[in-house]
Amino acid sequence: MSDSLLQLLSTPLFDARKRHHLPLRDYMDLTIERMRMIVRDGLVTNDMWLGQLRQSDFRQMYERAGIVGAYDYALLSSIVDHMIAGNALFAQGDALQVARYRQEVIEMGAVYAFGCTEIASGSDVRNLQTIVTYDRSNQCLTLHTPIPAACKFWIGNALYAAQVVMVLARLIVDGVDEGLHWFRVQIRNEENGPLLPGVKVMACDPKGGIHANQVAGIRFCEMKLPPDALMQRHARFTEEGLFSSDVPRNQRVTCAMETFIQERLFLLAAARGGAGLCTYLAYRFVCHRLVKNGAISESLLAKPLIRQRLYIEQLKVLALLLLEQAALLHFEALWDQSDKRTELHIIAAIAKSVGTWIGLDVMYMCREICGSQGFHHYNQIVTLRMDYEISVTFAGDNSVMAYQVARDAVSRPRFASRPISNIAQHIEKHIVEQCCDPGEVSHRQAVALTYARALDLIIIQAECNQLVSPQTLLDLVQVFAPQLNEWGLPADSGDLSRHATESQLALLNGLLEPPPELVSAPIDGADYIDRFTSALYEEQ
Repeated sequence: MSDSLLQLLSTPLFDARKRHHLPLRDYMDLTIERMRMIVRDGLVTNDMWLGQLRQSDFRQMYERAGIVGAYDYALLSSIVDHMIAGNALFAQGDALQVARYRQEVIEMGAVYAFGCTEIASGSDVRNLQTIVTYDRSNQCLTLHTPIPAACKFWIGNALYAAQVVMVLARLIVDGVDEGLHWFRVQIRNEENGPLLPGVKVMACDPKGGIHANQVAGIRFCEMKLPPDALMQRHARFTEEGLFSSDVPRNQRVTCAMETFIQERLFLLAAARGGAGLCTYLAYRFVCHRLVKNGAISESLLAKPLIRQRLYIEQLKVLALLLLEQAALLHFEALWDQSDKRTELHIIAAIAKSVGTWIGLDVMYMCREICGSQGFHHYNQIVTLRMDYEISVTFAGDNSVMAYQVARDAVSRPRFASRPISNIAQHIEKHIVEQCCDPGEVSHRQAVALTYARALDLIIIQAECNQLVSPQTLLDLVQVFAPQLNEWGLPADSGDLSRHATESQLALLNGLLEPPPELVSAPIDGADYIDRFTSALYEEQ
């Protein structure tokens, strides 16, 4: 695979081991430099989102996001933070605002941050408390954090680099709460420069992962903004200073957030890319790791117990690959149909939650399969797992996503009057029939419904593209038994164990193998022991 992104990853600037030896601030600065190279060169950029000028490159952008996520999740999260902030401007700004700032966003002339989440709100965007008050007499806006609970928190890129934060806040006009609106807020005149008056920033470190993403908490202290800081596609001030909006007040929060469902697909891309890299490395390790069997040595791959464990993880990555193919097809086909946004929102919620749950499970098991080698950062697996921990609560908590999927399934039952065609649909229908009220769905039911919807997408996609044999698809379905056994998916009858042959694992490894530019782990090579111990044999 020849790709300019892969060529870039092969340059000294992208040496994967630098992160383990640089001071944290240097690693943060390096990440911004790498991010600028990727965005400025148009490899992953806002112009490639659906609805933008280069939307025909959406799938290519998505595939590249998976590669970057497997390379360094902190780098991908920094890029996505910049892009979703830019998308807020593109989606909510009027034509003049978009034209003014478009090149700045797509070429990263300024680093952007996405100022949505508040420390007390989490995924509860509807109840954000940051306020922007309009002063009619002076025709200016005042941005303020009224209480500690309203501090913008977990804001990527904001600690040192970001010059602009796209802030979601309540607009107050003449004492009336006009609902949530987006504001373009400049917090620095230059990258890494001093903060402007009215802004205070603190680090959110030490974090459990993605250390290079400059995650910050922000407090605004009566910060003065010009009127055109308000994004004006749907709301504006007249020359006389009157406020008007073409969106009813009770619909403004939905309007403010409806464009961001594409963001959730990036997390599936990263999960598939990272989990795929981990299963590849685990496969390579069990091929190289020799154990004594009587008078001879044989690889761990010859051991049925090892094969059975690894085969399940390979099947999970295969499931993620099929899930992302199905999600991409739906988004590409339906994005231009405004009446299909609810359907796409549900697909994105399924893809994000199941994708990150499964991806993290795979990383955990691959680290365990590789023993102490899986715990060494040079071998990449534990690094990925550490960084990916945040993915289950990025862009919406997975449990919240599952509740949304479940409420939709119960409110709009898909199989009330149509036949079912696979086991996943049967399970979905069974659970929905147990739920009389969408508001009373249990957490267990919500998670099961979400996995069932994901499995349905996977089965349909597998049957359409015939990527794997029918028998492998049956094995893949069995992998979902831990989540769906209670609802009618039989537990493994022994087929998974019998089918975990050396040839089957080799087949799946070839299907899921990552680009070689992503692989820096010593356990990729049979000489990994010599490489790890070489310092002990150097001349003193």
